[in-house]
Amino acid sequence: MMYDLLIKGAAVITVDPAHRTFMPGYVAVKGDTIAAVGPLEELPEDATAARVIDAEGMAIMPGLIDGHGHGGHCLTRTLGDQYEDWDFMAEDIYFRYTDDFFWYAEAALAAAERVKFGITTGVSMIASTPRPDRIEILEAHFDGALKTGIRELSGIGFCDGPWPKHPRVFENGVFKEKTLTPEQVVENTEWAVKNLNGKRKKQFCIVAPGNLTPREDDTPEFAAWKNREMARIAREYGVALHTHARTKGIQFTYDTTPEFFGPTTSLTHSTGLTEEEIRIIADTGAVVFHGPTTRANISKRCPVYEILRAGGEVVIVTDGTAPDRSYDIWRDMKVFQVIHRLHENNSLLAPPGRVLEMCTIRAARALGIDKLTGSLEVGKRADIILVDTRQPHLTPFTFQPELKLVYFAQGQDVDTVIVDGEIVMEHRKLLCCDEQQILRDAEKAQKELFERLEPEKLERYLRFDGLYDLEAKPVY
Repeated sequence: MMYDLLIKGAAVITVDPAHRTFMPGYVAVKGDTIAAVGPLEELPEDATAARVIDAEGMAIMPGLIDGHGHGGHCLTRTLGDQYEDWDFMAEDIYFRYTDDFFWYAEAALAAAERVKFGITTGVSMIASTPRPDRIEILEAHFDGALKTGIRELSGIGFCDGPWPKHPRVFENGVFKEKTLTPEQVVENTEWAVKNLNGKRKKQFCIVAPGNLTPREDDTPEFAAWKNREMARIAREYGVALHTHARTKGIQFTYDTTPEFFGPTTSLTHSTGLTEEEIRIIADTGAVVFHGPTTRANISKRCPVYEILRAGGEVVIVTDGTAPDRSYDIWRDMKVFQVIHRLHENNSLLAPPGRVLEMCTIRAARALGIDKLTGSLEVGKRADIILVDTRQPHLTPFTFQPELKLVYFAQGQDVDTVIVDGEIVMEHRKLLCCDEQQILRDAEKAQKELFERLEPEKLERYLRFDGLYDLEAKPVY
């Protein structure tokens, strides 16, 4: 039997429906697809491959899926950290001071960070709530992300109002203010999904409006129309529908546009929910994308176990990266366990196997790509990561591999990353791109952003008065 890639001798955690593990085991790849997986003793003696990786001392598992992050955030990390309301600064920067190079450089940086943490599929909302006025921004984002070898899901949709909006385009050293109407958002979103989805193998264009909850200056009719149009586009083109949800937004949307909800509708945050909203999530099959380390979850709790007990689904996301997070989803797995065990006063909840599924197969299912990725099964794409277990905090690695990984592994323990059968990182070196150039581009893009900002704004956004204060006061 001839394969293109054969990885053998490692502990294999499949995250398949039978929850099989093989210690030791092997995974064989032909082209972009998993051709065989099983215990090492069952590897045919005549099995050969163009490339053989002796992975003794490693753990092999499906690539991780980070179902929610934000394009732009890697170049605004820590800015405005003392603001209780951070979104006003994000909109000011993203809608008025960025150029296409900013979006390209940031996307490459974010994707590189994700890959180095073992994330093979990432979802990115463009800006804090999406910037839908220019398709070129979304194209620049895909260009930057895909150069790393990652599978990238991104898209646009309705941003927060008021309307009309007046984003600025920076071209040839000059700002030009444009006008963006709600009708243009619908047109641009549909065009992007129709023309950019599947344009490249690892490129998935989805519908990603900013929020369900109506603004105070929205009429109910206008808010319902926005949601209805987003649901229509997602349904007509068969793509995922991805947004933020908070108190009252789910109830309002269900009452006015129930077609918004379904198994490939993902509701990030979902904090402060009522009992009825929990029931709506469970009954419609919509999935909560929960960021345990997010500020949204600090200000109001996401009722994770109430949702699960009602029959709903929850997956874990990073919501990376500004102002105070990273794409290390391994950290979020552990924080997820701690905060929900604490709330329920039960240290047996959030078992490691289920937590691992929340970052692999369950996330894939919520995005409608579970036939493609999310587990190590024959016929699925070869999205595989190798974790180096020959380290003090993971040794001995001779039993209960899921527990060892979820409790003790860190993003930096990921040694090798394979996406669609292509090795995109090996021994922590990115192979599809020049990592140092990505870092130089990111520094250049941020420097240019800071030069475009008025000095008083830059000073305001960089301000942090309470760096060592036990009870630092927020800046308003």
